[in-house]
Amino acid sequence: MSRNTNDEKISAGLSGNTLSVYLYLLRKGANSCGVREVQRSMNFSSPSTANYHLEKLEELGLVSKDGFGNYKIRRIVKTGIMSAYVFFGRFAVPKHLFYAAATTLMIIAFTILFFNSLSTTVAIAMSPGMLAAAIFWYETVRIWMKWRSLE
Repeated sequence: MSRNTNDEKISAGLSGNTLSVYLYLLRKGANSCGVREVQRSMNFSSPSTANYHLEKLEELGLVSKDGFGNYKIRRIVKTGIMSAYVFFGRFAVPKHLFYAAATTLMIIAFTILFFNSLSTTVAIAMSPGMLAAAIFWYETVRIWMKWRSLE
């Protein structure tokens, strides 16, 4: 199977509760967890529901199961909403956060450096940067809230 076909299979399979279980395992980091722990954490009605999603993730090659029946992350994929994040171990940070912080810092630095010569013309010249920063902050919050809704 080609890599592109496999990526499409993962994108199709990684949605809904299966995605939520995958995100839960990502937050666990290197720690493994069993079916009952996933069931309780995800508020599933039965262990078989948790087992179904864990087996689905195992079939996709994203998690591995040890001899004790515990699962842990085997592979991190960036598909769907996950492509909007940068991962630092088990922490996920929206990419837009870096853009928002950089543009905001540039606006602040420019304002501090040229405080004595601020004029209407300078303020108008800074407006595209301020608009970009506002858009980046909006996108950061929007993506972060979408992530939180999956947890």
